[in-house]
Amino acid sequence: MRYLRVTARVDTMQAPPLFDRLANTSAIEQARVLDWNLTAEDAMLLFAVDGDPTPLTGSEGEFAGVDRVELAGDGQRGGESGVRMLAHVQRSAVPIFSCLASALEAGGLIVQTPVVFADGEVHARIVGDPGPLQTAFERQGDGIDVRIDEITSTPAVNRASNGGLSERQREAIVAAKELGYYEKPRGATQADVAAALECSPQTAGDHLRKAEAKLVDAALDEVESSV
Repeated sequence: MRYLRVTARVDTMQAPPLFDRLANTSAIEQARVLDWNLTAEDAMLLFAVDGDPTPLTGSEGEFAGVDRVELAGDGQRGGESGVRMLAHVQRSAVPIFSCLASALEAGGLIVQTPVVFADGEVHARIVGDPGPLQTAFERQGDGIDVRIDEITSTPAVNRASNGGLSERQREAIVAAKELGYYEKPRGATQADVAAALECSPQTAGDHLRKAEAKLVDAALDEVESSV
């Protein structure tokens, strides 16, 4: 048995509209697939969306291969965990899942959640034989660029997505650590982190809170999985 970290990028000229907005829209900091149900032709995907989910809803018929998109409640942000969104799509609308579904059908694989869409890329953690996965991606042709970042014989601590952090959140955490923000007593303030990131203190604080919440969730997931 092997543990894989995989990153995929879809050519923006060939990417279906829904995939492009999930991975590339500036209003969406990150989208995470929390659960899914796959059939031969379509899929139900449950997302947590950090940011404004409006670009994902679209008008009727705007997204080819998307039958329905529903937002939980009024679509307002659900604290640090993001807005919940349920999408009923054809596999072609989210090509990464078409590949994963084909690999799963071959047997011997488990895809761990979350699957993370951020900064134009998709990050996933997979357990099992890498052979069927590689074959499935090769069949997709040149439209999908896939790299296997790591193959190990032991589970990693949610490093596939760094706890689900966006690039900006990672930058904030790294800057805060380097500046001494997490030392006791603190060696830096949110204003210092903001200066390093070239943003407002409020924005820096927002990045730090989101990153901290996701890292705690990732650590708890690892604790629960080891029990």
